[in-house]
Amino acid sequence: MSAKSNAGRIGVWGASGSGKSSYVKKAIKGRSRMVVFDPLAEYGPLCNVTVHKLDDVRKAMLNNWAGFRIAYVPPAGREPLALSGLSKLLMKAQEPFKESGKGQGVTLIVEEMNLSFPVHGGAEKAPGFAEVCSRGRHYGIEVYGLSQRIAEVSTRFRGNCTETVVLRQQGPRDLKAAEDAIGAGRGVVAGLVNLEYLHERAGKITKGQIKH
Repeated sequence: MSAKSNAGRIGVWGASGSGKSSYVKKAIKGRSRMVVFDPLAEYGPLCNVTVHKLDDVRKAMLNNWAGFRIAYVPPAGREPLALSGLSKLLMKAQEPFKESGKGQGVTLIVEEMNLSFPVHGGAEKAPGFAEVCSRGRHYGIEVYGLSQRIAEVSTRFRGNCTETVVLRQQGPRDLKAAEDAIGAGRGVVAGLVNLEYLHERAGKITKGQIKH
């Protein structure tokens, strides 16, 4: 990520077992400054530290400012509030980037986004993350957002995505939502199997496959 802030907002949508987490884990392999909002505690092996409190995220960032990789497991049932607090912390930490346009960016991965930023009231329940969706790139904050169902995630995030990755979908409503999200014709998404995906950026759609 350059200091000119190419920080994107990437939506990754797919049914359980389709490969969305595998896609993101490969995509972030080279990231040196990264925080994972990790409700299911899946990212520990990819991170230097796993924490359960927001203040411990702050301490871990300060302990290794140039190269932190943190998995933050939020309190169950309080995901929106926890994501909002984490987002505010990252924006505060990245204020020098916003002011100068210089320095390092940071990557935020939000797993199970339907829990923390739902379609009904997501922006009100997690106002800090709503700000990241709208203005995060100015702070050098790159966001990967993942969910099984596109329609269960707030349009504040979906409408600000710079890239969309669609994997196998579960049913007719999800297929239509996926096709609409990337601007694909009917039936295009239906042919995807596990670990296959369609990637859309700036109106261009490409097909790929995740290889382990």
